[in-house]
Amino acid sequence: MNQNTNKKKNGCLWFFILSVLSFFNFVIIKAVFLFSTSISIFISVVISFIFLAMILGKFHLKTLIRSGVIIFLLFFGLKFIGNFLLVVLKTTHREKTVFNLDEKIIKSSVIEENDTIPLYASNRNWKDNYGNSYNAILSVRERDYLRLKNHIKSYKPPIRGYFWGNLYDYIDRKDAPSLDLIMEAFTKINLQYNLNRMEFAEMIVSCIQDIPYSLVFIGECKSAENYEKSIKNLLEDCPECCIGNIKFGIQNPVSFIQNLKGDCDTRTVLLYSILKHFKYDIAIVNSEYYQHSILGINLPASGLYKIHNGKKYILWETTAKYFKVGYLSPSFNNVTHWNVILTSK
Repeated sequence: MNQNTNKKKNGCLWFFILSVLSFFNFVIIKAVFLFSTSISIFISVVISFIFLAMILGKFHLKTLIRSGVIIFLLFFGLKFIGNFLLVVLKTTHREKTVFNLDEKIIKSSVIEENDTIPLYASNRNWKDNYGNSYNAILSVRERDYLRLKNHIKSYKPPIRGYFWGNLYDYIDRKDAPSLDLIMEAFTKINLQYNLNRMEFAEMIVSCIQDIPYSLVFIGECKSAENYEKSIKNLLEDCPECCIGNIKFGIQNPVSFIQNLKGDCDTRTVLLYSILKHFKYDIAIVNSEYYQHSILGINLPASGLYKIHNGKKYILWETTAKYFKVGYLSPSFNNVTHWNVILTSK
């Protein structure tokens, strides 16, 4: 009777010690290394197991192994539940879409070569998906906006190739040189916080995610009651969240920065141009089935992905806040319906 009681106490003790060590190791590994959560969990449990095996000498091997397996499964269970609740929360509760006063576009200026250059600028304050706060002023020159605002109207698609991929590539090549002030703003943040490659991409994407979603229509914007439920709800919450009479239903990046009105592919093209500038292997991933556009990024991360030309692109939603890389809404997370249509490398 006493022997069984001692075994039970020892099992609980090993489980407690292994749990505490695994947790601290997990926190350290995630903070220091750019590993996925799954790999970090595995490494933390293995290190804790080896450490206990070295210092305990004689111990109940089966009990320790059993404790390690339970902790490993517990970590993954909590991770799965947390991700599930996060996705449910995002899809069942959408923040009321409004433009705050500090998000409004203002006329500003910058001195370049002893000349005063008018700008369109917006002050952005946002948090990334891990609670880190950032601030940047996103601006474009007025002359660049006036020069580029209608260039999509003159686009003539080539006879061969995928229409949307060719269009996005054309927009990127036309607009990217005029996004230099935005590149400078993000570079300053990177220097200030000394971000690694994943953190830097996260900071940039979360900035654009934070901008309230707007509809971009080929035709005119009508009143809310003329549309299906999802569009109706958006326009009832935010009547100004629509811009109409836009060729192909997409704004070029310079125009998006000038008015902050952007839908899915308006955002993906802007982010594609920015991340391409910073030498990321980035992709635009579209779905005709879901009628949606997202990003793909070739970096070590866990989650949903597409393989293209032998490379793994982790999928990234850009139209709503707090979507981490690798996670999509359950309403459009079947990756067989997604296709890579443009890559930077």
